[in-house]
Amino acid sequence: MSVVEEARRVGHAHRFLIGVTAGWLSLMACNYLAYPLFDALSLLALLVMAACWLLAVGGSVAALVALLRRRAYGWAAGALVVALGFGLVVQATNWERTYVDSQFRLHRGQLAELAASHRAGTLPPDAVLPWRLRYLSIDGRAHRRDGALYLPVWQDWRAESGVGLGYFPTSPGPDTLIATASGDIGHPVRYLGDGWWWIA
Repeated sequence: MSVVEEARRVGHAHRFLIGVTAGWLSLMACNYLAYPLFDALSLLALLVMAACWLLAVGGSVAALVALLRRRAYGWAAGALVVALGFGLVVQATNWERTYVDSQFRLHRGQLAELAASHRAGTLPPDAVLPWRLRYLSIDGRAHRRDGALYLPVWQDWRAESGVGLGYFPTSPGPDTLIATASGDIGHPVRYLGDGWWWIA
């Protein structure tokens, strides 16, 4: 095999490996953004999620087959390792927890200001959130519920179940309940910090 042909083969192998990586990264992004994705796109989000799975798994299989047919065994092994590594990360990650924790850390200062306004009594009952926080709530609002402040992060399409962020000026008890949707009651399940809890 000439040097030019070898360089061309390696170049194609690089593209396959980049394609595998891009497919899995798109799936990871879809999993991370599942709450805002389903809020914005509703049932269309299922198609987006299915497309991401197809791109990741189908792209990996296609790359492996193509690399094996070209007898680029080292590159095929590399593509398999990349695909398996990303697959393990996708399956092992608690995407809800990752999303909630990272968003809380990212907006901790703004959430603290929102909580301070709630404690001071200057926040309206269904306050429109500042634009930096608006995407955290399905309706772009913070709601007062039994002395707590609640941001509905997700709700199913029939409003039969929901989850969200709740701020409690005093620590909630084990029997504390909060309406998370028209047909659902949740309770604080995980403390995030600064009086904020994940409600499910």
